[in-house]
Amino acid sequence: MRRLLTLLLLLITGTTHAADIPFTLDKPGNVAAAVQSAEPRGFKRRGFYLHGSWVMEHPFAVRSWSREDMAGMFRLLQHLGFNHVMVWPTPEAAPMPLSDEDADTLRSYRGVIDDAHSAGLKLWMVYCPTVISTDAVRGKLWAERSLYATTREVRLTDAATEEAYLKHRTAVLRLLDNADAFVVIDGDPGGYVGAPMEEYLRILASDQRAVPGKPIIPWIWTGWGRNTQGGFWRAPVGPLVEQCYDALKETKRGDWEILPGRSHREGWANGRTTIALAEKAGLMSRATLLCYEAIEFEPTPPAAVLQFDLIRNALQQESQYAGVAKGVFGNAQQPVMVLPNLYYFARAAADLRYLDRAQDDVLTDLARELGGDPSVLVPAWSCLQLPLEKLPADLAEKVRAQKLASDFARCIPGGPQRYVEIIAAQVQSRRQLLQATAHPPTTAAEASATLADGAAALIRWWQVHRYVGPGKKGDPFRWQFLRPEQVNVLKAHAGLCRKFGSAPFDHAARKIADENLLIVDDATKRLDELAPVKR
Repeated sequence: MRRLLTLLLLLITGTTHAADIPFTLDKPGNVAAAVQSAEPRGFKRRGFYLHGSWVMEHPFAVRSWSREDMAGMFRLLQHLGFNHVMVWPTPEAAPMPLSDEDADTLRSYRGVIDDAHSAGLKLWMVYCPTVISTDAVRGKLWAERSLYATTREVRLTDAATEEAYLKHRTAVLRLLDNADAFVVIDGDPGGYVGAPMEEYLRILASDQRAVPGKPIIPWIWTGWGRNTQGGFWRAPVGPLVEQCYDALKETKRGDWEILPGRSHREGWANGRTTIALAEKAGLMSRATLLCYEAIEFEPTPPAAVLQFDLIRNALQQESQYAGVAKGVFGNAQQPVMVLPNLYYFARAAADLRYLDRAQDDVLTDLARELGGDPSVLVPAWSCLQLPLEKLPADLAEKVRAQKLASDFARCIPGGPQRYVEIIAAQVQSRRQLLQATAHPPTTAAEASATLADGAAALIRWWQVHRYVGPGKKGDPFRWQFLRPEQVNVLKAHAGLCRKFGSAPFDHAARKIADENLLIVDDATKRLDELAPVKR
């Protein structure tokens, strides 16, 4: 009946886009019902990639999630209309040879895979080539290992090394063989300068022997063996990507697939080269398109950054393949923090007409599906885009008071109460920063107070998420662990404070230490970095 009413409404109003449909939003879930009630015009396969390497606090980091958190995320994805999920639990963190303890840890992911299946999702497992952790991580708990901080390169330049490495891969994949497919990236991480294409093909073939009957899907991203000297993306990816496609067409038989990954925009990293070359090679019907960084740039410190324009642009560009390609995937480094972006991508991938929906309308849709108040949540999610006068003094308090009681909200890793606390902390940090830097200081005392308040606002937010980039858990605070747009606001203010000399910086450092945010020496160094003394 709902479908019939919506189609009748379309005929009466003459609307052709989702943004034009006068949705009824009195109950959570009505947006999804309204969009899905019309004829679907989107990608058949829709997936999301969960990146398990980055180090942050719970629930920001996927690596910090419990099995219950993962199961909740699977249900959340299914609610949003995804039918696939891709997971990288960093099995490369297990050094060679595989220990019994590491085998037990990897084997525990079989239950996670089963949970994805219970949620109605197919799960693809990611395993990168020619990278492995050093023996230094042996004895450390899995959650304490940072792959980027301990990785080493494996060059398959002799038969003995290749045999040992492929034996290790086989052991790992067989522990996880209830996954629906296995994805092998061609680099970042993996590969090395000058690595021959035959090596990548041998890895793919070995993986196929390890899990017969399961798809082994090449993730085409950097080009195998690409030269990264002088800058990771300086060398063009096109020639090596073409070489890879040619080699796959030459050697693969039957029903095989590729996962070409594009960047969030053209002119950055690999642009959309891999997708354009997949079409040129006649492989689009075998391709699932990965719109990397459209939902969230990577690597990036946690923040409620809305990037609907990037999502809209990427999906509009690739919409030409909606009826040809197998599907489309998105990803995020910290899915909890960018839930609005994930929501928008999911709805638009299922029905491309949703791309036309205005940002505040999408945020209102999401707030109601969560069972929350749009008048509170919409400005909270938008806080990094809003000036001080648009952020009421009691907004953070109102966010914390939100009771997100819908089934959808209960799926959020960490739970809905923790989620609203995180969003409230972001709002509070943003407002305190803007308030502290709203006016140029007129006295040394005012410079000291406002500099301390602005810095404290950012440091407190970091203490909520504790992102450390490619570092390891417990690394000390650095400004690069925060969004640069936020730090730049403080830097500009610190430059104005510097005209009063070093005293305001010293006083502000002591105040930060008194509030137990940093020790005084570290506070002094960090504040001086904001406005270095000219020598």
